[in-house]
Amino acid sequence: MELRDLQKMTVVKLREEGLKHSSIAGVYAMNKAQLIEALAAIYGIDIAAATRAAREQFAAESATAKQGLVETSAQLAEQIATAVLEKKRV
Repeated sequence: MELRDLQKMTVVKLREEGLKHSSIAGVYAMNKAQLIEALAAIYGIDIAAATRAAREQFAAESATAKQGLVETSAQLAEQIATAVLEKKRV
């Protein structure tokens, strides 16, 4: 199980998962963040490392998307310039 899997779960599902492990006490008194933290410890998930990795992946994907937008904008500007020049010739 990964951190993302835990984050997608509802509080009810997290509580059900927490009840499977006797080392977690007070499952019904915990909120979602506390349940995720407790279950992450049991599953050996390093929350800080997983969060850092997700942020790095998001940053890389954002940079790629931004580069694509820049290229598309440049192509569009070129097409507009070509169309304007052709229209002036007519």
